[in-house]
Amino acid sequence: RWMWRWRRYLPNGFLRLEPLLSRRMDGPMRFQFVTLCLALLVTACTPAPSSSSPSRSPLVADLDAGQAAGEWVFHGLSGGEQRYSALDQINTETVDRLGFAFEYSDFVVRGRTHRGTQATPLMQDGVLYFTGPWSVVYAVDARTGEELWVYDPEVDGSRARVACCDVVNRGVALSGDRILVGTIDGHLVALDKVTGDAVWKIDTLIDRDAPYTITGAPRLAGDLVVIGNGGAEMGVRGYVTAYRIDTGEQVWRFFTVPSAGPDETPDIAFARETWSQDMPWEYGGGGTVWDSMVYDAALGTIYVGVGNASPRPAWKRGGDLTYDGLYLASIVALDATTGRVRWHYQTAPGESWDYTATQHMILADLDWQGEPRQVIMQAPKNGFFYVLDRVTGELLSAEPFADVTWASGVDMATGRPVLTEQADYSQEPKVIAPGPGGAHNWPPMSYNPDTGYVYFSIAELSSRYSIADDAEGYVQGTRNTLDRTTVAIPGQHDALVEGGLPLKLQSRVIAWDPQNGRESWSSDTQPLWGGGTLSTAGGLVFTGSADGKLNAFDAATGALLKSIETGTTMLAPPMTYELDGDQYVAVLASIGGVLLLSPPPGAAFHEYRNYERLLVFKLDGGETPLPDPTPEKVVNAIPEGLPTDPETLTLGETKYVRFCAQCHTSRGLTSGYPDLWNLAPATDAMFDEIVLNGAMAYAGMAGFSDVLTPADTLAIRAYLAVDRQKVLDGAEAETIDAH
Repeated sequence: RWMWRWRRYLPNGFLRLEPLLSRRMDGPMRFQFVTLCLALLVTACTPAPSSSSPSRSPLVADLDAGQAAGEWVFHGLSGGEQRYSALDQINTETVDRLGFAFEYSDFVVRGRTHRGTQATPLMQDGVLYFTGPWSVVYAVDARTGEELWVYDPEVDGSRARVACCDVVNRGVALSGDRILVGTIDGHLVALDKVTGDAVWKIDTLIDRDAPYTITGAPRLAGDLVVIGNGGAEMGVRGYVTAYRIDTGEQVWRFFTVPSAGPDETPDIAFARETWSQDMPWEYGGGGTVWDSMVYDAALGTIYVGVGNASPRPAWKRGGDLTYDGLYLASIVALDATTGRVRWHYQTAPGESWDYTATQHMILADLDWQGEPRQVIMQAPKNGFFYVLDRVTGELLSAEPFADVTWASGVDMATGRPVLTEQADYSQEPKVIAPGPGGAHNWPPMSYNPDTGYVYFSIAELSSRYSIADDAEGYVQGTRNTLDRTTVAIPGQHDALVEGGLPLKLQSRVIAWDPQNGRESWSSDTQPLWGGGTLSTAGGLVFTGSADGKLNAFDAATGALLKSIETGTTMLAPPMTYELDGDQYVAVLASIGGVLLLSPPPGAAFHEYRNYERLLVFKLDGGETPLPDPTPEKVVNAIPEGLPTDPETLTLGETKYVRFCAQCHTSRGLTSGYPDLWNLAPATDAMFDEIVLNGAMAYAGMAGFSDVLTPADTLAIRAYLAVDRQKVLDGAEAETIDAH
């Protein structure tokens, strides 16, 4: 018992003895066990040689290494992904002098759709390494922005069809002389850091015909590189894989959910017991690891965040909300050498709301209620901020940081959310907060050990959930969520709301106190979404926003100290570095992802042209150049000679919602994609060549001849034309549900 009580201070190998603690042992075995435990205890209490101060934690030492010479060499700066920089030349006293240094904007663009940039640039030896849309990697001079090399993996443009949320990429990993990147078509590539040439390239997909993608940044775990994938909305089975950095050889693979086939490991056999026996496995199960992972070198553990279900509603998975469905919506601690589960914590048992746990995770060492704790922190989509002991998985805190109506709280004894009636939309539509976009999505957080606060952007919005008609069944290459969700917009959906839920459509930057489980300060409201955050020893928090402003807040008080107008949405997190005695702040800009579908009110997209940019700032810089204004919309004539019978129009609407609305949105909404309600005559004449035969596949518009016929495309054109005419005639034309 005393060994168990003190387990967190013992070497990580001690955790592998846990199964023995629950067994009866005979005399010889007991003697061997006690001898081994004493040896482990002596090892734990013997200080290892170290060049750092004995009082400094491994995370602090790692932070120092990650910032050597003012560089940024890890995705989250430190191995613990705290995104806190010790640089302080730009501080609360000097930030008012921050100005434009340079920009890089020569990104690869396919067709006429400019897409999102979501990466964190890395900087080493005076070179910035970052990615843009289509998984293209760029290396530029960190002093001037001069292009040094570009690696274009030349991915198949038709892969955009199975990308739930744009062909974005969240960055590279850097190890020695290698740059590592995952591509939208499922490859992992190692590049020569100096030349940009490919050293090796491997296929990470278990099924190349399945609708998998990669948008997340690879993570390093010792001599391994670990990568996940996306595709749960399309109907795939999630997994994460580790490869050797030097050769690309696969070392292990962890599947996050079971399948129709045999269980690969005891971890999957354990998970299967939490699923319904009636699960339709052709839908894949979901659970993709599409973003956050973090490695603890001292514990030899890599933590992965697992995504949403496929299909989404539990009632369409042969069960109900009592079936947990592991390891959906979970933080899973894996042995970094074997890929086996050490512990897991599920943030949303019965996941039915797209409440992924793939959001940014931070490792920190805290004095928790007078006791030192090694913790992992996350603010996932579901609206609760979690603090867990990262050695054992014990839940330490779970408090709401935004409007939450699906659960009244989290039971600290069981770790499970206490569901409300509002969570169950199986019998009738419900308006639930947060919506599927989440109270916090992929933009990373930052933890400042000086203030003890975690800084991140929260989204305040609710959504109407209902069950979709699944008469067509599973269709590969399209959305297979089997639910329908609509953002509840103030003034439009008030009648849908029960119980006085306030309707909001906004974002805020908050400072969260994890020790006390509460918000310490908040910015003024901003348009959806807010960007990722960076905190510094200069007492600042930097973040971009959808309205095109780079903001610097006082880390202690939340006072807005500097706001730079850029004219371009910034959702990617800022980073900072130092060269030749100058501190720089860099951020990638342009709207993309789900926001490109319908840029929110107040987004810079509505005023300025959207294009991909790397913006870099320093003290005593100049004015930031603004993009050209958004051009006036040209209204094209409505096509004539199309059918108007009810059967054709109903077919057209049904096919549009299923196969087109994912990108081209609903009538009346502004989108970053071509407006099918306002096609130019020449484009309308090529409709079948584009939609069926993939004439614009290189630009991301894949052909749909596998799921649509010429009769279907004629019906879609007819539906669009008649709906436009209704609007011109002043008739009421209901805006359809795009999802």
